[in-house]
Amino acid sequence: MPICTITIVDEDDAFVIASTDANVEKIWPLSAAAKTALSKENTNLKLAPHTVSSFEPKFYKSLPFPGAEKPFLGCLNLFDNKERKLTETQNLFLENSIEQIKRWVISTDKERRLEKLDNLFHLSNDLIGIATFEGKFVKINPSITKTLGWTVEEFTELPFQNFIYKEDFAKTVKIMKNLFEDKSIVNFTNRYKTKNGGIKWIEWTSTPDTDEELIFTIGRDVTEFVEREKLLKKSEQKFHNLFQNVQGILSIHDLDGNFIDVNPAGLEASGFSRAEMQRSSLYDLLTPDRRDAVTEYLNTIQEKGNASGEITIAKKDGTIANWYYMSTYDENDDGDQRVLVNVIDITERNKMNEELVKAKEYAEEAFKAKSEFVANMSHEIRTPLNGIIGFTELALATNLDETQKQYLEIINQSGVSLYSIINDILDFSKIESKKMTLEIDRIEVEEVISEAFNIVSFGINKKGLEMLMDLDFNIPQYIWADAMRLKQILVNLLGNALKFTEEGEIKMYANVLKDYGNGKMRIRFGVSDTGIGIHKDKQEEIFNAFSQEDGSITKKYGGTGLGLSISNKLLALAGSKLQLESEQGKGSNFYFDLDFKVEDEDMDNALQEIKRVLIVDDNENNRKILKRMLEIKDIEVKEAESGLKALIIMMDNPNFDVIIMDYHMPVMDGIETIRKIKDLAPSGNEEQPFIVLYSSSDDDQLQNACDELQIESRLVKPIRMKQMYQMLGSLKNKVVEKSAVQEELVIPKDCPELKVLIAEDNEVNMHLTRLFLRSIIPNVILIEAVNGAEAVEKYNQEHPDLVLMDVQMPIMNGLDATKKIRNSELEVEVPIIALTAGSLPGEKEKCIKAGMTDFLTKPLLKQSLHDMLCKWLGVSALEGDEI
Repeated sequence: MPICTITIVDEDDAFVIASTDANVEKIWPLSAAAKTALSKENTNLKLAPHTVSSFEPKFYKSLPFPGAEKPFLGCLNLFDNKERKLTETQNLFLENSIEQIKRWVISTDKERRLEKLDNLFHLSNDLIGIATFEGKFVKINPSITKTLGWTVEEFTELPFQNFIYKEDFAKTVKIMKNLFEDKSIVNFTNRYKTKNGGIKWIEWTSTPDTDEELIFTIGRDVTEFVEREKLLKKSEQKFHNLFQNVQGILSIHDLDGNFIDVNPAGLEASGFSRAEMQRSSLYDLLTPDRRDAVTEYLNTIQEKGNASGEITIAKKDGTIANWYYMSTYDENDDGDQRVLVNVIDITERNKMNEELVKAKEYAEEAFKAKSEFVANMSHEIRTPLNGIIGFTELALATNLDETQKQYLEIINQSGVSLYSIINDILDFSKIESKKMTLEIDRIEVEEVISEAFNIVSFGINKKGLEMLMDLDFNIPQYIWADAMRLKQILVNLLGNALKFTEEGEIKMYANVLKDYGNGKMRIRFGVSDTGIGIHKDKQEEIFNAFSQEDGSITKKYGGTGLGLSISNKLLALAGSKLQLESEQGKGSNFYFDLDFKVEDEDMDNALQEIKRVLIVDDNENNRKILKRMLEIKDIEVKEAESGLKALIIMMDNPNFDVIIMDYHMPVMDGIETIRKIKDLAPSGNEEQPFIVLYSSSDDDQLQNACDELQIESRLVKPIRMKQMYQMLGSLKNKVVEKSAVQEELVIPKDCPELKVLIAEDNEVNMHLTRLFLRSIIPNVILIEAVNGAEAVEKYNQEHPDLVLMDVQMPIMNGLDATKKIRNSELEVEVPIIALTAGSLPGEKEKCIKAGMTDFLTKPLLKQSLHDMLCKWLGVSALEGDEI
């Protein structure tokens, strides 16, 4: 039975797409020879592909047919198992069949390609459309509707003149005419209106089909690009305008250093014309000694993209200028590489800097001269002041009538005030010149506060004010600080409070604000008063140098106005500042906060036997402070605000281990109250322990009364916690201590002879020092020298136990004399105490460096000298009786 197949040939395989026998293989592998044979009309059975295994063809004919785009697509195959010869009619039928197959294949291929094209049409992001020459779209893809917002119906029903921006319509019509006439591809850009009222720039590529009278066009939305280009042009125009009109020097050069352009300011500054600059490079502009730096500069630009620095250029007229440049690499849209340079002419600035350096050197010399002048003047002022204060102090210790005593006290106080003013000025000078430094060491908190109070106690007692010292129970015994400067700040605050307080109290306090652990605390120190207060509007001004709340205050109260300013600047060195709370008419509270390294020592004050104490004091704050001190030690406290109240309490329950009695109270003072309490005591029970609180100014009148009443325990205000505990412990143990009064500054007569060398060129100061030493050490052997050279000679001859060395002396100063003495010593280093105004920055350090042991500032005070002798000759040697 005959079999007919239609085979499509692709690469090395043949696909059967139609057959009269279902058993025919659908795909055959082909050899190259078989593929070549099938491409031609063929009857050679040997080349025929194998069809079915059960069919052995005796007849085979293959008729090839072409495809739409290639000469050979497949073939029509006839098979038969019998020998057969085709008739003319059969051959004609086969030829007609081939023609039909060809048309079918071409039609199918075209449909397939159209389907692919339609997919591309719909899926493309480009704007694709088909339009007529009459100006109407007949077909558009979704990208057009998406970009412009119009629907397909809206866009195809109306001529596109309804959508083209009116200013571009004439241009578009002309392009369509060119398409029809020239029949070529045209690229153009026009604007289309969007449905929401906007404008889109579309870049088109169009080609005509004159046979179909259609235009095929594809476009792209370039609105963003056009807007960027506009901005770029606008930016370039701005840059051009800036470049041309800015007053600063601007230039552009390439990566080889050749100038591309220079703005008018640069041309004017250099003296060259634009044409001259554009023919020049950086190598031509720089001075010969700097040309090697150009290569380094260009390498930096290429490596980092920027560079800056100073250059020295030679102008056209030969003058030299200093320019500071800031260069940045830039690449424009065309890919041109260039360097933008901004230049500042610093020639005048450099000249000014040179002048400033000279002025600074001059100022430093002037400051040095001023410092030396201040130091010298300080020395010259302190020298007679030393005599005034020292000899009035000695005179006051002699027998005087009241008028003489009053006059000498005024002289002494005036001298001390002048001394304080000089110190303020010198400290202020040191701080302003940044020569002030802090010397940190371990100090006892209560001791520093007590010493500060002692300095101003005379003035406080004279005014009849209460002195209160209020310390937190957890205040450490020791802190690490600059003792001298901390005490100076506290004295300034106390002095300020004393100056402006006429009645009431002055309280110094210390509170722990924060315990950091590891031996560190933040502590607040403060001084509060019940004085005149400070108006809110003036509170900031008082911290300024030479400022007080009111100009009239200086006249009324005195002072330089430097105290608070100096205190604030000293605190600034430690990272703190003074703070103020004040209300006019109600007093002030000055305080500051500092972080300290702290340390405590356990003290056994033998207070276990003290269970119950009565406090009698008319001042409520003082009662509170004392009560807190005692309650820390678990002592029960009863309070009485007057002598009368104390008597009532004692009549009700007289069982107190100790009675703490204030001396100054209204109506009934402390002594009178003690006398009445003793009168109330049962017979044989008059030995009630008392501690009397008093001011140092009460010494003379109080002593006789205490002797009469056999009261041996007294404490000077303000009360220190450590003193109170020691006093209570000694009372209960029946160890009676001497009252807390000033020690006699006299050495016992049986002390071994001590040699002291005094080196002092001023006769008054020599005489004063001589008197002080003989009053403190009656059997002292004095060796005197009037200059440094004589001091060295007498030191080597007499071998003294201590030297008091004035720093400023003729022939040889004290520093050089000390160095020579130290060089001559063999074994024992004798204490050498510097006597100086202490005004020059670093003067103390110079003394120590020269070999001096310690430092005393003039004017020399007997107490200061006594303390120094105790320190270096031994405390026990200088213990004596009350003056």
